[in-house]
Amino acid sequence: MANRGGHHVDTVTERRLKPIYDNLDNGNYKTAIQMADKVLKKHRVLQCAKVLKALALLRIGKRLESFALTQDVMSTKPVDEPTLQALSICFREMQKPEQIVELYTTALKSNPNNEEFHTHLFMALVRVGDYKRQQQVAKELYKVFPKNPYYFWGVMSIILQALTATDDKLAQMMYLPLAEKMVDRMVNEGKMEAEAEVNIYLMILGYLKKHDKAVNVLDGTLGQFLKAEVGACPIRKAELYCNMSQWAEANGAYRRLLRQRPDEWRFYQQYLKSALALIESNWSPPINQNDSDCDIQADHTVDMVLDFIDELAAADAEIASGKSHTPSRGVFLARMELLRILKERGTQDLERTGSPTRLLKSYFDLFGDRPCCYDDINQFLPLLAVEDRQQFVDSLLDTLALETGEDGIKYATSVKQIYRHLCILKISRRLGLQDKLSQDVKLSLVDELIKRSEDALKYGKDLLNTDLQYGDEYLVMAVHLLLDIWQESGTERYLWRMIEILEKGLKASTSCHHMKLLLIRLYCLIGAFGPIPDLYDGLDIKHIQQDTLGYTVSGYVTSLGHFTSANALFNTTLKFFTVNHKDTTEYMITAYKFGTFHKIPEFLTFRRRISHSIHCALVTVEKLLLELLSEAEIGGNSLQDFILDMEISPEKDETKWDEITDNRDLDVMLSWAPQHRQLTDDDKAASLQQEKSWLKLRQLVLRSLAAASYLIPIPPQGASNTPTNNGEGPGHEEVLGMLIEQLERYLGEAAEDPITHRKFPVQGPPSTRTASYLKGDCGTILLTTLKVVLQIHELSTSNEESADLQSKIQQDFTVIIDKCTESIRRSRRCLIREDNETRVFDRHILPELVMLVETLGFVILLSGVCYRLLKPMKAAANRKSKKKKGGATVKPPVFQHFKHYIENVQLMADGLTCAVQDIDPTTLSLDLGKLQLSDAPVEPKIVDDTAAGTNSIWKRVEKSYHESSKELLDVLKGKKEFLAMLKL
Repeated sequence: MANRGGHHVDTVTERRLKPIYDNLDNGNYKTAIQMADKVLKKHRVLQCAKVLKALALLRIGKRLESFALTQDVMSTKPVDEPTLQALSICFREMQKPEQIVELYTTALKSNPNNEEFHTHLFMALVRVGDYKRQQQVAKELYKVFPKNPYYFWGVMSIILQALTATDDKLAQMMYLPLAEKMVDRMVNEGKMEAEAEVNIYLMILGYLKKHDKAVNVLDGTLGQFLKAEVGACPIRKAELYCNMSQWAEANGAYRRLLRQRPDEWRFYQQYLKSALALIESNWSPPINQNDSDCDIQADHTVDMVLDFIDELAAADAEIASGKSHTPSRGVFLARMELLRILKERGTQDLERTGSPTRLLKSYFDLFGDRPCCYDDINQFLPLLAVEDRQQFVDSLLDTLALETGEDGIKYATSVKQIYRHLCILKISRRLGLQDKLSQDVKLSLVDELIKRSEDALKYGKDLLNTDLQYGDEYLVMAVHLLLDIWQESGTERYLWRMIEILEKGLKASTSCHHMKLLLIRLYCLIGAFGPIPDLYDGLDIKHIQQDTLGYTVSGYVTSLGHFTSANALFNTTLKFFTVNHKDTTEYMITAYKFGTFHKIPEFLTFRRRISHSIHCALVTVEKLLLELLSEAEIGGNSLQDFILDMEISPEKDETKWDEITDNRDLDVMLSWAPQHRQLTDDDKAASLQQEKSWLKLRQLVLRSLAAASYLIPIPPQGASNTPTNNGEGPGHEEVLGMLIEQLERYLGEAAEDPITHRKFPVQGPPSTRTASYLKGDCGTILLTTLKVVLQIHELSTSNEESADLQSKIQQDFTVIIDKCTESIRRSRRCLIREDNETRVFDRHILPELVMLVETLGFVILLSGVCYRLLKPMKAAANRKSKKKKGGATVKPPVFQHFKHYIENVQLMADGLTCAVQDIDPTTLSLDLGKLQLSDAPVEPKIVDDTAAGTNSIWKRVEKSYHESSKELLDVLKGKKEFLAMLKL
């Protein structure tokens, strides 16, 4: 809450306001309003009480009343601190930061020498992102109060103008040189006082690519200010040498850094990069180099690089022996990195670097009992020759001291042995050795891995619930093997077997996110979203993870018919994106206050990435479409009312497609598969393209529905709420026609684009629904319905009754009915089907039905638009018939066509209702014991879980499908009730 007293409030006023503040702090907003009214009755001029009342009104949802009160106070041009602070809080919560700028601009006019007013105005400008005015306010502030922080606020404002400028030339030629000149002035006058000021100077020089000048700054007196990071100057100088391609100086700098920190991997990478650049350029030291410079002489041959690595290894080994601990990993990895780079460059003489087998074996011997071992050497495994790989794995297995159990399996005898054995298994899988196994051998290995994970539990009895069990990765690898078998054979029972394994594993290791992520994907694959919310909540997704990991569930929740869960998930996700702008702005304000200027561009970049997130755009449009599907034309809420509330402008595509960012963490799921089955950069790019394609489709559908709704004639009393172009731009019918053309063109392009049908590894991103949408003719059905709406609108606004147009409408009605009927017929299947005397669970039905329900729902909404367009025509035709002497005139056939069409849509809705009812497991009355979803008599080596565990999984699936069926039926019921009202 704002400062309750301040320097300008007397004690009596503070005492009067205190009860209001206390009730606001405690959440008693109605009481706070009553207390404020009580104070205002006696003291009408006490503006702060009025603002506090406005704040309480805002927090109970009375936004308009609250805003009216704040504007009333604003008209008095307040200058007392409590009122200003309370107004600032109000406007921040209203998300109207521009009002805070106006507030303090007015206050400053009354008191131009108030330092706090100046700083509050500057921070208000930070909130609205007005960098130009920030610069002006900072300049005025420094004139009145000549303090360094204020001066550098102005400098930072100029830098931000450069970073956000649309013209790079303007940034490089005007803004950044101006910022440099301003800092140069402070340097020349000897007024630099803090590390933050030096950092902003280096930032400017970096943007201007004046790296040589930055080196001079670090070497001079200003470099002494850099004390926050140990060894900041040498590290920055080394980076600058690399930026300038001064490889000899960079190599010498990193040599010195590595002697001080021999386990810093990034130093090794830059050291090798600089050394190899010198080798390629045939660089040699100057002839007149003094002997005293030998210590900093750059390494410009492979032998010199190896000598230096050997030197570091010897020094590290001596230190390690003295302290009785394992040597550092960096020096060993550096030698392998050198070998990898030299092999990539085709270097022939590699004898001294050592063979990959020996280097990897040595590394495993030292660090194989660490969980990081596999991740360290993963990138170097391709160095092994194909013919040497099996022998290499066998040699690693020979180093293990395993004990043979009663079942003949050799088990690890300690946690370190578990880690070593897991590392070997991962290496074996990564090298493709598991791929060569037969299906029977793979299934045997699955059983063995499950037993190993169970045996490993005895070593984790004392672990906390939040800790992972040591043998969790045995189970994860067992599931990966079953995934291979499932994808190769297409046998669905392996899918259920994987779920059983993971569910059992989670009981022993409740916090294993690897198992939860796999389970989420597997449950989605079988069409059961019910268990996922608990699994997703168990991942404890927070803050930025809503954007990076939300894709794992958001793409499935609507496609599997869990609309209530979808609404909750979308609200939570969008709340993060909504508050993000506010939060990042507060971070920037804090950075200004504490002088951490170098963080401000990072916050700006972060905010930009979040604002243009593909996940945010998709969730937004999916939520709007879901609201239209589940709520429009139900309970008196018309389609047009919803569209107006959503403030959709169908004529504008407001998405900045070139700025869309993909913030998804696509590597979050474990994968030790061979390189050819790993998720590649090309896969990631294709996935983003799929997401963009699906987003474009969904936006076109939403905008088309909005444009169609705007064609409905509005009564005079509702005209003020009708979207209008005031005579400018295209009319609503033109907009709809344009969108129909775009949608038709898009559907054709998407059908021919191979990326649309591309599949990704199970551990990668899920494919979008575009391919299924096209396959189910959903796009064609909706497109034809939109054309009918446009044709009926043309007919309703035409003075002539065009026979050709009415004939076209009848033909399109027939197309819609035929396409819908055929799609429903294809999807009218039983959830359990017979396949070679085996009952198989058909997991593809539910997504098909959800898409059909959505499509039919939108068709019915558009039928309502047609009805409202035809109704005035029918009334006019009836009036004309009554006035006609000699009997009634023949009415246009379109009315009869529409009646017949609505009757068929009702039949289709009834048929789709029956199809949805058929997927409700509670109506199937099946005996689970006869389904044998995961047990296969022909595969006796598959170990069956207990009946209790299997029943538990089936109950979750059954409950999930029942919920999906119920929610789909609710939607259909509401739309059918609306359909019954469409009688001309």
